[in-house]
Amino acid sequence: MPSVSACIPCFNHWKTVPDAIESIRRQSVPVEEILVVDDGSTTPFPYPNLTEVGNVRIHRNEENRGRGYSRAVATEILASEFILTLDATNTLERGFVEKALPHFEDPTVAAVSGTLTSDDLASLANRWRARHLFRENSLADSPQPCSMLITYGTLLRSSAIEKAGGFNPDLHYKEDQDMGERLAEAGYVVMGDPAIKIFPNVTNTFPQLLERYARWYMDPDEKPSLRGYQHNIRASFRPMIQTDLREGDPAAALISFLAPHFQLYHSIKARMIKSHASKHPKASSRIQ
Repeated sequence: MPSVSACIPCFNHWKTVPDAIESIRRQSVPVEEILVVDDGSTTPFPYPNLTEVGNVRIHRNEENRGRGYSRAVATEILASEFILTLDATNTLERGFVEKALPHFEDPTVAAVSGTLTSDDLASLANRWRARHLFRENSLADSPQPCSMLITYGTLLRSSAIEKAGGFNPDLHYKEDQDMGERLAEAGYVVMGDPAIKIFPNVTNTFPQLLERYARWYMDPDEKPSLRGYQHNIRASFRPMIQTDLREGDPAAALISFLAPHFQLYHSIKARMIKSHASKHPKASSRIQ
């Protein structure tokens, strides 16, 4: 049986973390250790009982360093052959690891991702998220190589991540795309398997929905650009608004119209915050 550890990066999503941890603990293939990376949350990890019993430990960044830094820290700490990455706002089906492992019989496979599946599509936010972020209606019917790495629920081969140079700690939002491109350059493949399920355990507010879109579609180098802004505007009309109207969902079309403009605002704001942080460095982290 291969060794498997897990990582949950978290920034202020403490409400959903216990469910994420529990979905890892109940995997049919045992997970040896669960590392929660607290990325400088305003309130530190509030569940000491979860670390007193079992295999959970906390690594706290003293300030918000971003997803790239948090994933880089986790892959350095965890020594298992495979690392299961899970967003704090998701849960996994019980057989996630068991279904993912056979793909790694191919030595070129570096990562296997599951697919997000929404149980509740009654709310406008959930419908828009499922349609344009999770893209649930356009999933393949069988396992397929992915064009990019997405780590919201993914099993990683540690040696492949190391060979590709590890996650870039300077990237706040685009660490997955950067890592996926370097894995491809190193000759590795990322697989997506529609039979492996991930479940969102939070309903986003509209500001959270727009912020999530902004993170997912930020320019690869995390610098706002006119070219990227124009691309997102075109995409908002076709296929996004076009699909919303075809589905009889004009309210969703309004969100699709606003999304690229908010993305530009978010990119500029994030760049300013990152520039300020680089000029005023603080203590980075501690392990509990």
